[in-house]
Amino acid sequence: MKLLNLTLGALLVGLVSMPALANGKGNTECPVGLVSGKTLEDEFGPGTSDITKCIKKRHQVKMVVQLNQYESGGRAYGLGNIANIIDDYEITHGMVPGRDYKIVAVIHSGGGRLALKNTGINGANVEVTGRNAYEGAVKALMNRGVKFYFCQNTTRTWMDQDPISFPITSLPKYDDGEAAATDQIIPGMLYTTAGLTSIADFQAQGYQYIQP
Repeated sequence: MKLLNLTLGALLVGLVSMPALANGKGNTECPVGLVSGKTLEDEFGPGTSDITKCIKKRHQVKMVVQLNQYESGGRAYGLGNIANIIDDYEITHGMVPGRDYKIVAVIHSGGGRLALKNTGINGANVEVTGRNAYEGAVKALMNRGVKFYFCQNTTRTWMDQDPISFPITSLPKYDDGEAAATDQIIPGMLYTTAGLTSIADFQAQGYQYIQP
């Protein structure tokens, strides 16, 4: 019986120590999947696989991304980078959202427009449009599991803006029966009391900080 217990114990240790599999491959094999549909050699040339580093930690990865800029008329580089991160995790490394990785994004200061609906009510209770050209991109990332948090300090600042001088970013101050600032943010958007302190708090919880 003692020998049987020892044998079973050894088998259990072996199973626990085996690399977790993703799409039939182990954690040390790279890549699990191909972003472009081509092998690395076919895409970049002979010998590429031998000099390519894949990530080693593929489970319980947590990342907090700071979004404090908005690019008018261009590409919201921060959102694009988050999408690239997700593709690398899921396609290249076979990671599963929620189980293997979590991504949160903190929006504040100059990036605040990313939290707003493209069309909404400003501080003069006038409907304006053109607030956020990237509303669709934010929603797409939400659908991929990213949680967005909007800084309430930034919200207060925009509630105090002169709606004549700042027709796009000014937000209404709540009054019974009238529009409210919270109504102007993208559905699914969460709040944080202060963007910078929340970033530090996420880091204290084990999230790795990224500034795209």
